Amino acid sequence: MADGLPTVVSDVSRWYATTTLAVGEATGLLTPLLEGGGTAAELASRAGVDRRNAEVWGDAMVVAGYARHDGERYLPDEGVLGVLRGGFPFDLRAVVGLLAPLGGMLPRVERAIRDGTGISSTEIQSNLGALPEQVNGPMYQAFLLDDWIAANPSIEAALQSGIDAAEIGPGGGQALRILATAFPSSRFVGYDLDSNQVARATAAAAEAGLPNLRFEVLDAANLSKARFDLVCAFDTFHHFGRPGAVLDSIRGALRPGGALLVAEAAVSGDPMTDASDPFGIIVYGSNLLYCFQESKADGGAGLGATWAPIHLEALLAEHGFEVAATHPSEAGYLVTRATPSGTRQSVE
Repeated sequence: MADGLPTVVSDVSRWYATTTLAVGEATGLLTPLLEGGGTAAELASRAGVDRRNAEVWGDAMVVAGYARHDGERYLPDEGVLGVLRGGFPFDLRAVVGLLAPLGGMLPRVERAIRDGTGISSTEIQSNLGALPEQVNGPMYQAFLLDDWIAANPSIEAALQSGIDAAEIGPGGGQALRILATAFPSSRFVGYDLDSNQVARATAAAAEAGLPNLRFEVLDAANLSKARFDLVCAFDTFHHFGRPGAVLDSIRGALRPGGALLVAEAAVSGDPMTDASDPFGIIVYGSNLLYCFQESKADGGAGLGATWAPIHLEALLAEHGFEVAATHPSEAGYLVTRATPSGTRQSVE
């Protein structure tokens, strides 16, 4: 029970509230509200929408507790909406932005649940666009260099000296742009199945002026042999439909002394335990709607976001890796460094 209401009633009420917020993001009304608010006419003009609809939206935002009335002006409740301005461990506004396209995907998800065939990464990408990767943007900025890489001094030293590194499933390439900027002596490549993602990532790398970074359309199960000193999988491993084949490919692509660096959300995999995490339902809900469905596509393994990191070590061992180090990050992720079995020496 929440606020004296049955949980279901409270949840339905908040669904309407968050859907109102998502509509504001999708129509552009949320931006002028966050920028200081205004009358319904002012919000409508700045968002390019109908004035009466802007008024109805504003009223719903007030009742939802996201905004308040001051005369004819709608003003944001900073104590509630301020978190959308940034500084959060992840981009909560991007999460809000995902609600509308995820809602549009529900009929497709329903079909996937019934027939068990999953949803391809290309189809998911066409529906969700760049929003899923934007969610992790603040986390990469805050933790990638100063926490994840710093916790692995041998990798950090090697990157500073200059090595060949790859990321599998880089999306729009945010993490690789951070690495390529910080370590100009190293050479980076991102491999993604989706050509649209690769095109966006390539354009962003060029705009950032990073000649040491490139992207290619390639299945991670088909990496070139003995080519890399470091391969990274940041919040992507659970999406793979053929994780064993990917690991076999990575092991073959690593040079002697090379390493694999994997970051996965540090959920326990036990729903009763993870229910106490305030972000648990976001992880489990998004897993149902797209992470698990992507991994299930084309007869895939169906790992999903709640496939806990505790299972990773066994899978690594099965495919010729051993864990060299693990780092529980304050970002809520477990960062695992693994090397091909029998070659525990650091990246050089």
